[in-house]
Amino acid sequence: MLFFILSIILPASFLSAGEVCQILKDDPNYFLNKQDYEDLEFLNDEMICEADFLQNLNEIALKIRGLNVDCDGSMAFFLKKEFKRKILKALYLPEIYKKSLKDTDFSDEISSRNFLQSWSLKSLDNYIAYQKFNSAYNTSFQSLVNFYKKIYDEASAVFLAKKVANEFLKFAGGDKINFKMDEFEDILSSKYLDEKMLIEYIYEHKNLNLNKALKISILKKRNFDFINYILDLGAVINEGHESALFYALKDLNMVKFLLKKGADINYKNSFGKTVLFYAVEFKDKDLVKFLITNKADVNAKIISNYEKSSINSSNLKFCALNHTSKSVLMHAAKYSNLEIVKILIQNGAKIDESDDMGYNLADWAWQNKDKYVFLYVENLGIKKNKFKGEYDE
Repeated sequence: MLFFILSIILPASFLSAGEVCQILKDDPNYFLNKQDYEDLEFLNDEMICEADFLQNLNEIALKIRGLNVDCDGSMAFFLKKEFKRKILKALYLPEIYKKSLKDTDFSDEISSRNFLQSWSLKSLDNYIAYQKFNSAYNTSFQSLVNFYKKIYDEASAVFLAKKVANEFLKFAGGDKINFKMDEFEDILSSKYLDEKMLIEYIYEHKNLNLNKALKISILKKRNFDFINYILDLGAVINEGHESALFYALKDLNMVKFLLKKGADINYKNSFGKTVLFYAVEFKDKDLVKFLITNKADVNAKIISNYEKSSINSSNLKFCALNHTSKSVLMHAAKYSNLEIVKILIQNGAKIDESDDMGYNLADWAWQNKDKYVFLYVENLGIKKNKFKGEYDE
């Protein structure tokens, strides 16, 4: 049933993951009472034992929550451990878990869902993560129903499965309370309202945020006539943390449309990333080639450490940005594939640079699961540095 690889630190011994699983099956209370729990260290977020079907949902929830020791300090470890403890209790001690449920849980779940829906509209990366979360949520919910049906009737199994799935929902959303989605965001993202109805709404309501309308409409793949209508009303393409072009990167035709309308292909977001950073991460060869053909800077870099130190923002986690001055080629070396790395180099990307922490192209390529990227970089004459500890993003 356990889904986290645990390392248990006891006075005289270390337990393997398999031993942890067996002890949890035999005596879950051993790990879940407070005294013993204080001796536990959860050192990994992976899943194991009989609940590995929750692995994907857990990973996505952690990514969305974005807990980071550089930003959140020891609270990042505490919140992760508390969440793990709650899920362990739900899986191994469901009767005790049921007694811990509160009357406010339902409203909190709605609030968290509203928050995530709103959060998903803030960038293409958020939107993709939210879609993945919903897919994993639905799959995990059904697996949880089957899991609980081994010991409960179907109605009880469905009840518990929904509650546990919603624990991931609340954790991903940061346990938001009483969050209400902006009405205009809700209207724009509704699948029940066509473009004609949206035009009527916009006509009847003044002082709407047209730049927000443009970006959300691009995410929701509204038709070109509607996008053009918003632009004619005064929406600005090159504006905000990320311009409208960032929101269009999963739709090449929309990218072409926005460029014709004046989109800046080298517009940088608040971290210094251009759309080319995202294109290489998506491993979209056609998009990468198109952007380069249209003068995308193959030597673009994220902000420097000096620029980072001068920024004060409560909305963006600059504290989590360790590798300042990282180039788009370094980004591709870790997150993309060999073909795209070669395309960048063939089009003038510099291979001999380092970021502000001293990491070169080989250091980034070493982190790529595709080891052919690292071998290729090594053959270019670039050697990996020897650093202590792990790589930080």
